[in-house]
Parts: sequence; structure tokens; C-alpha cells
Amino acid sequence: MNIRIPASWLREYLKTDIALKTIANHLSLAGPAVEKIQKVENDYLLDIEVTSNRIDAFSVFGLARETHAILKGNNLKSELVKPKGLNLVLEPDTASPLTLDVIIKNRSLCPRFTAIIIDNVKIKPSPAFIRNRLEKSGIRSINNIVDISNYIMLELGQPMHTFDFDKIKGGKMILRAAIEEEKIITLDGQTRKIPAGAIVIEDEKRLIDLCGIMGGANSQISKRTKRVVLFVQAYDPLTIRKTTQNLAFRTEAAARFEKGIDLEGIIPSLSRAAYLAKLTAGAKIASELVDIANYKKEQKPVILNLAKLASYLNVKIQPEKAARILGLLGFDVKTTAQTITAQAPSWRTNDVEDDVDLIEEIARIYGYHNLSSKLPKGQIPQEINISDLESVIDLKRALKFLGLTEVMTYSIISKDLLSLAQVGENEAVKLTNPLTDQWQFMRSTILISLAQIITSNQNLQKNMEIFEVAKTYQKKEGDLPKQDLTLAVALDNANFYQIKGIVENIFEILARDIKFQKLTGNNPLFEKENSAQVKIGDTVVGTLGILSSQVTDYFKNENPVAAVEINLSAVYSLPTTAKSFRPIPKYPSVIEDISAVFEVETALAEIVSAIKESGKPLVNKVEVIDVYQNEKIGTDKKSVTLRLSYQKSSGTPTQEKVTQIRNKVISSLEKTLKAKVRTST
Repeated sequence: MNIRIPASWLREYLKTDIALKTIANHLSLAGPAVEKIQKVENDYLLDIEVTSNRIDAFSVFGLARETHAILKGNNLKSELVKPKGLNLVLEPDTASPLTLDVIIKNRSLCPRFTAIIIDNVKIKPSPAFIRNRLEKSGIRSINNIVDISNYIMLELGQPMHTFDFDKIKGGKMILRAAIEEEKIITLDGQTRKIPAGAIVIEDEKRLIDLCGIMGGANSQISKRTKRVVLFVQAYDPLTIRKTTQNLAFRTEAAARFEKGIDLEGIIPSLSRAAYLAKLTAGAKIASELVDIANYKKEQKPVILNLAKLASYLNVKIQPEKAARILGLLGFDVKTTAQTITAQAPSWRTNDVEDDVDLIEEIARIYGYHNLSSKLPKGQIPQEINISDLESVIDLKRALKFLGLTEVMTYSIISKDLLSLAQVGENEAVKLTNPLTDQWQFMRSTILISLAQIITSNQNLQKNMEIFEVAKTYQKKEGDLPKQDLTLAVALDNANFYQIKGIVENIFEILARDIKFQKLTGNNPLFEKENSAQVKIGDTVVGTLGILSSQVTDYFKNENPVAAVEINLSAVYSLPTTAKSFRPIPKYPSVIEDISAVFEVETALAEIVSAIKESGKPLVNKVEVIDVYQNEKIGTDKKSVTLRLSYQKSSGTPTQEKVTQIRNKVISSLEKTLKAKVRTST
């Protein structure tokens, strides 16, 4: 995340004569990266990238504190000056203080809540230095009170809010979790439906704040405002994050709250806000301080073994130097001959957890460029192939040479496409915060997407032959979804045998022996009579056939679409077939065709298997040439033409032997499959 700040604002707290470009270089080498320096009027604007775990540096003073430590760590002259008013005593300036009744119903949602009331406020434009700094940082100036809240957020990294005290009904603020169907009109004039569980504040009659996101319009500061509630707090980061995702709306305040706020910095921020209110609006403190804390201040110190420090960095850093670096970064440090014990400052408790974090802090200030560039010694680790990426690349290349075109489609589909695959919403992986109604569910099949691609491009290209390799997602209760690597192929205006041929080629490439089996159960994506399962041993690894008319009609595709979907995760987990050399037969084969009538439900794989079994050892190849259905042969019948190849290694089969085996095959088909042989040629 990036922050833009004027150099003059940074130099107000970082006192040094070092040139701005030099400061930027040191900061980029050891901390947040200065991406750009731009001259704006008589000042310079710094565009700085701060990593998400360093929320403490996402402010002007935080960056000044960080830069000071880096400069001093490099023995450069620097002084850190704190903003004025951080230690202002928050006591009433009046003998008759006002009261604010605060109730927090769920304290886990708000680790710390602070507020005071200020009176005698004069609403007017902010002083020039505040206006200029806000506008250069990308925030519009509104008035002297509202600007204070934005100024504090940029300066100290602490979001805060201001309410018109006289608009709070009953002088009461109740913080709680939102319930279903609640709404609020926020400061930007938008009516927002609040997600259940979001943090809200209400007075005696209505909601006045969508906490951590934006305040309510019904309590905003106006020109007539005289009494103001200055309100500084922290919220549960996870709840703020979920709320912003559900609303698809993120503010500058939310971006900070969801990373975690320095709880010990809340009172100084409120004091600074009161100081600025006195300075710019003539305000007086008109109430006692409200401070409700629900967190433990204790944090266990981290112990770093100096031998581990030397081992990790491959350089010996003196204990005094390491302790000095940590001290400059705000750590409370104690050293012994073997260890350094460091207590993180309040603004670093969220990202410093163990001794490795301390090593990182010492290394970056010491300078990564000062560490040894010597390569480590020892045996080179052996590469372990933990993925099938290389196999997938080879498979894709082979599919290209089979004439197929690779496509890439979205893994997220709409509710309509989910129902087309006849997958229930409760059975699918649903996104908590979908961007549109077209992207709601993680798909469990790729075939729907390929059918959509064929239809979308049918005016540009006829008879498309496409494939995609991607993950599919199956819901698992109480766990992450099951993600299988899947190959899907779709052929426009094709028949079952064409896709079957593609499948046979695919498994030749994958070096696995397969068999086709009649589809068990019902697969809504395929026509029942024109589909089959692909098995390796006893494991079903795919389904092929003609896509159902329900699918093609939905996409308005008049041609039949032949398709297959193969679970590559399952395939790659199974052993490959051992390759063996077989010489090309020296003698030609005898080829003849047989046509026979079968029951419609008789699977082609079953017919082929029966022929191979009964034709041993002479029949070495069986191909399905044609399947024909007509009322003349019966509505529940089909005529299948098969091509048989008879072959011997010792010579060409004699006609007598061929006739003998043929009669054996015909007898087997008539007895086992109740076939009626029509012709043989």
C-alpha cells in the first residue's frame, strides 16, 4: 500500500540536513520504498510504498521515526521531534462538564474506545498548513474540525471520527454488532445495507456510525455545530476486513483499521486532536475522558541467541551494535554475553513475534549490502518434483499437434451455469463476496465453459476443437475445497467415436492403459446413450460422450458437441504403463467387417471386449466403423458395423482359420449379447 506525504511535513519531525534524495535512498534500502519524488509548488511530494505488515510506518510520524532509526543506524546526523500536544492533559476546561454515556455490548469488537467532548467550537476553514498538507496527500479539505480527523490519520496513522454532540440523541453511544437488514446513510450520501456482524454505533433512536468505515450523515459536523465528540478507537481487524469485503467499499480509515492499530497510541492521538481543536477552532475540553480498554498490555519479550544471529547473517555483529539498532527502532533491550532480550514497542507488537523477526530488523538497519555475498557450503539439495507441471506442459503440446486449440476460461461461474450443470448451491463452493452475479461460484466442471466458448465463437469459426487444463473445485464441509487438476476437451459438430479417438490418443500420451465402460448412474452433462466412463484399473478417471441437449440448447448450439473431462490429479496418482518393444508384423493381416443388430443399451465397449475374448489368439484389433438406428430394425435396436483384423506372427492367416474364428465370434455374440449378425465381408 502507498502513502503520499509532503517532504516539509516529514521534515517537521525529522530534523536533519541530509538531502531529500539521500534520505529517500537510505529509506528505500532498509525500510519502506520511496517510489517517486515529485516537485509540487514550493515543496516535494514523496510517494512511498509500505508493506502491509508495517502499518506503523503508514503515517508521517511513523515514517519520520523509521527514517530517523535508519539514518542514526548508519551514523548520520538526525533528530526525531514529536508532534506537539501528544501529552496534553485531557481534563475539562469547565466546572460543569458534559457527560457522554458509552456502552460497548461486545468488547471483542473494540479493544479500546476513547472520546471527549469539546465545546465553544467555531467551524471555519482550516489553517493553510493543514489544508495544503491534506490536499497534497490526496484528501479534500472540508472544515477545521473534520480536517483534524484526517490530519491525525495521516500524521499518526490513527483513524478518528468527529460527531456533532447535539445530534446524538440522549447523549448516548452504544457500540454493537449489526443485525440483518439494518441500513445507514453514510457521510457520502449513500444508503448502505449493513452486513450482519459489522460494527455499528447507535444513539437512543438510530444508527449514527458504520464503525471503521464511515460515519453516519445524521451526526455529521455542520456550520452550526458548537459541541463536538472527538472519538478515537480501535476495532477488531478481521471484522473490519469482512465488512469492507461485503460492502465492496474501502476507505482510508478501513485500510488502517483492518491492519491493526497501535492501542497505546490512541490516547496521544486524541490529545493531539484536542490540541489542534484548541489551536484552530478555539475549542475547550467540555467532558471527562472516556477510555474503555479491553486488551492485555503485556507482551512476552523475545530472546535472540547471538550465535543464531551470526549463523543467519554469516557475519559477526557486535552485541552492542545489534542492541543499539534495536534501541533506535524503539525496542527495550537487555544484553548478556550470549543473548539479546528485546521488548517490542507498542507500534510493532503486531509484526514482531520471534527471534527471526529481530534478526530481520538488525539485518536491514545494518544493511543487506554489507552482508557477505559468499555462497553457502554443503551438498546441493536434490530437486523434488512436487507437481506435474512438466507432464501437463508435454500433454498440452501433444494436444496441439492433435489439432486442438487451448482456451483459458474463468474458474468462477454464475448461478445459471451452476444450475445448468445441475449442481446445487449448497454443494458448490460459493464466494463470500462476489464482484458480480456472473462470478458467484467456483466451477466443479470445465465442460460448461467450453460449450459456452464454442457458441460464442461459432460465427467466427466452424467445427471448433478446443481444450483446457484447469482446476475444478469440490466443496468439503469444514475444510478447504478439493481442487483437482482437470483436462476438458470439446469438439463441435462431432460424434462419439471422434472424441473416443481423442481420448485414446490422450492416454497413449499419458502412458496409461484404459478401458471404456458403460456410464453408471446419471451424468446430466451427457446423453445417457452416447456416453461412457474412462477407467484405469478400477478407478474412474473421466467421462466422455455427447453433451446433453439441455446444455447445447441453453447456448443455442444446433450442432452436437462431443466432449470429455478427465481428472488429471487422479491419473497422475496412478502408475504408468511399462513400455515394451513389439516389432512390426512381417506378414499382412486379414481384414473383414461384421454387421450385427444389438439391443440399444448394449455398450460398444462390451461388444468389442466380447469379440477380442472370443477371437483369441487371431483377432488382434477391433474397430467400430458405424452405428445405425432405424425403425426398420426396431426402436430398441441398433446396428453396429465392426472391423476385425486377423493376424499371426508366423504367417498370413488362412481363410479356413479365419472362417473358424469368425464363426466362434458370431456364436459368442449371439449367445452372450443376443446379437443378430446381418453380414460379414
